[in-house]
Amino acid sequence: MQISTELSIPGRAEEVWAVLIDLPSYPRWNPFIRKVGGKLVEGAAWKAELTVDGRVFLSVPIVITELSHGTRLTWRGGPSKLMTGTHSFGVTEASGVVTLEQSERFSGVLVPVVFPLLRTPLTRRFTEMNEALMSEVVRRRVPAQA
Repeated sequence: MQISTELSIPGRAEEVWAVLIDLPSYPRWNPFIRKVGGKLVEGAAWKAELTVDGRVFLSVPIVITELSHGTRLTWRGGPSKLMTGTHSFGVTEASGVVTLEQSERFSGVLVPVVFPLLRTPLTRRFTEMNEALMSEVVRRRVPAQA
């Protein structure tokens, strides 16, 4: 079972990628993934602090499974071995428009029970994060006022 969202952002892929991999800035702008950190290399183990409802935060262990600089970041993890998720961000650019795709594929014995409860709130959080990322890209374009 999978959730997928997409957003078109006017600009350059490098701008979007720079925000996406600026992990220390997440607490300032990201409404879904409040904290995440670690080395940006495949195989790195991270802890992600995220929220499905905006109030309760979960600490989730994740492992980076794919890092294609500028285009794709994927990790796998989850709260238990009974349910795991493979979360991906894709960044593509065509004619001055960047497409940001965020998706997660779930697997495990608990998925048939839990996924119907998570689908709507997680889709909302993915969409909120995508929009916040776009706002952060735009904010970084504006030169600071002296």
